[in-house]
Parts: sequence; C-alpha cells; structure tokens
Amino acid sequence: MKLEEIYKLAVQLGSEADPRTQQELEAELKAQKERYEKLDARAKQRFDQDLLWNPYHDSRLLFGEEGAEVRSALIGIDITPGEILIADRLREKGQRVDAVIGHHPLGKARNIFPEVMHVQENMYHEHGVPINVIEDLMAPRIREVLRAVHPANFDQAVDAARLLNVPLMCTHSPCDMLGQRFVQKLLDKKRPTKVSDIIDALMGMPEYDLAARSNNQPEVYVGERGRKAGKVIVKFAGGTAGPKEMYDALSKAGVGTVVCMHIPENHIEEAKKAHMNVLIAGHMASDSIGLNLLADRLEKRGVKVTPFSGYLRVKRG
Repeated sequence: MKLEEIYKLAVQLGSEADPRTQQELEAELKAQKERYEKLDARAKQRFDQDLLWNPYHDSRLLFGEEGAEVRSALIGIDITPGEILIADRLREKGQRVDAVIGHHPLGKARNIFPEVMHVQENMYHEHGVPINVIEDLMAPRIREVLRAVHPANFDQAVDAARLLNVPLMCTHSPCDMLGQRFVQKLLDKKRPTKVSDIIDALMGMPEYDLAARSNNQPEVYVGERGRKAGKVIVKFAGGTAGPKEMYDALSKAGVGTVVCMHIPENHIEEAKKAHMNVLIAGHMASDSIGLNLLADRLEKRGVKVTPFSGYLRVKRG
C-alpha cells in the first residue's frame, strides 16, 4: 500500500464506526472549507489542509512521501524518539521498516487533538443525555484540555523521524472508534446482568487476556463486581476523558455502568455521587483492539505488521 492509502483507510474506517452520521461528518468538513475560504492568503498557508477532508484532528500523516510504498510497518501505542531509533536500528540489522504507525497523537495532531472531544456530545446524546446539557458540560472541559496540551513539545518524535528518514503517522480517533464499536456490540450481545459479567465478557477477548497475563486486568474503580450493571456504555473514543459532571447526566439518562480505558482521579467521587459503576477495561489492551481492526485490513492488502510499544497484536482475519 502507499503511505497515503493507509492514512485514508484509517480515516474511512473511523468514519464508518463514528457515532455521527455521514451527513454530520460532511457538515463538519463543509464548515472547515467555509472557514478556509474566508482566510487571507497568509492564513491559508498556515491552515492544516487535512481538515478539509479528515474530520479527525488527532490523526495525521506526519512525515514521509504520500506515494511511498509500505510493505512492512511497525505499529505502536506511544511513539517517542526512542521508537524511531528502534525502527532505524532494525533497518540497520536488515529488517524492512517502511513506516512507523503510532496511536496517540503526535506533531500537528497533538496540539489540536482536543477538538475531537466534541464527538462525546453525540456519544452521550445517543445514550439519552439532552444535547444542550452535554454541550454545556463539554465546553469548559475541552478548553481545559486545550490549555493542557498547548505547551507540549509535540514535534519530538516527528523531528526524529525526519532526521532518520522514517515515515511516520498517527491514527488515534479512527482506531478508538473501531474499538468502541466492537466492544459495545460485544456487550450488547452478551447483555451482562452484573458488573462481573462485563469483566467475564472482556476477559474472553484476547487483548484483555494478554494484558491480564502482565498483571493489567480490568478493574472496578467505582461500584462492586456483584452489583447490577444496568445499561452499559463503552467510552473509548472522544480524545480523552470528558467532564466529571457527565456521570450525573448519564445516571439521570438511565446509564448504570461506564466501561472506559482510564479516568482522572477527580472523576471517581463524582461517579460515586451519581451511583454509577465505572469499570476500567485497561488502556493498552483497549487501544490495541482498534489498532488490530486496522492492522487486519492492512495485512489483507499485503502490509506486514510488527507490533511494539505496548501494542498487543491479535489477528481476527
């Protein structure tokens, strides 16, 4: 596959799993185009052109020729200059490495990644939270995350890739969308009665089984294993954790259990007040599910996938 084809395939798969409709995604892209057209010449030069066709601010082709052939790729969760050095070292030892594909946002995908948090408004509205309520809760949280990432040294890994001529991309939201849809469908099918039933269902998935073998199993952060699960929602996508006030809104909408990758410490007390169950499925294992669904498609098209940096490779065919 060409490097650009991998990038576009990830965006395509993400949009197919997105809780927003195609009409909503197209409306977002149209708004970006209208914004672009109003800019002056100098501002247009600075504009991120990918925003005109890719609705995922946190996923980008960061370095490399779009038409470069990729027959073998390293895929990992977190890419730092160290992972780029590993790719270069493997090349020195004779292993073919045509690209490094990371999950978490890097470079120009890092500073603007909080913009993808708006999809949480659709996610929670889909589960019964009034849209005006969740939009009001999300706005200050998005601004908070934007302020937090703004001072980051976001181009470290990209600079390393440029110096060592290692093509690099990151695919964050598309893979999280795939993983979220996959696990939600599984739990909807299993119809767990208790929180322990959710854990049993997760442990039946190879990614969680592999993580548990490294002492990183799913954990109940709020609630108890023996409690009734109620309505279960999976929250993997949306960039990062939403506002802590969302637990009260979800509880009022009839949600009993939230399954997520991780939560901030200040969310725990809010979830307790809302009488919610919160099950932390595990970060690396949950991220690996979406990456695996993408990697399966890449391998079908002839790309050899080598996992590293926390990525647990499981083939589903």
